Amino acid sequence: MNVRRFCQLAARLLRHPAAPYHEAAVRAEVEQICSEHELDFERDRFGNVLIRLRRSRIRAPWLLRLILITRVSKSPASFPASAGLCVFGRRARPLFRPGIPVRLMPSAVHATLGGCKDKKERVFEVCCPHPTSTPTKFAVWELEDFAVRRGRIHARACDELIGVASALAALIELKEKRARVNVVAVLSRAEEVGFHGALALPQTEGCPKRHSWYH
Repeated sequence: MNVRRFCQLAARLLRHPAAPYHEAAVRAEVEQICSEHELDFERDRFGNVLIRLRRSRIRAPWLLRLILITRVSKSPASFPASAGLCVFGRRARPLFRPGIPVRLMPSAVHATLGGCKDKKERVFEVCCPHPTSTPTKFAVWELEDFAVRRGRIHARACDELIGVASALAALIELKEKRARVNVVAVLSRAEEVGFHGALALPQTEGCPKRHSWYH
């Protein structure tokens, strides 16, 4: 795999903060990359993205199942009607202390975490010194989006989007080398709240059901 290209793809994806059901920016970047490299893709009615590369008569394709967004077990998530921060996924309690910097999206406004308003519902206060230009939909930790130092990628959260970048890099390379393959990369959404995108995939027309390899 071309390491330089892989890092370029990873940088493009990781610079888009995301949370469950707020993956639009990441998804748009994926689709833009596919368009640039003439990879066939489609978005199903659940918001998942399917990327196809068929250069072989093999009937049953290999299936790469990845997840569109980074895990939120280490990140804040979305805002309920009460205007508090509702956390999705598992969380480490020491990470949620008053004064911890967060970034309110999509305006990218700096704020800090406040106290816990509702332990059962996992809702936290948010202290924002400046009003946001648009309604806040979700939040992430205030950390660097992407950097490469001493051969290592540093980012807010790398796990799932690194896999997406790997799949895109592999598909681009297979296409350039005219490899005789039949591959479908499935980028699913909303993993952190119960694999909702993945569970919806069997209802997607044309999605492979058998003889598949999952990653």
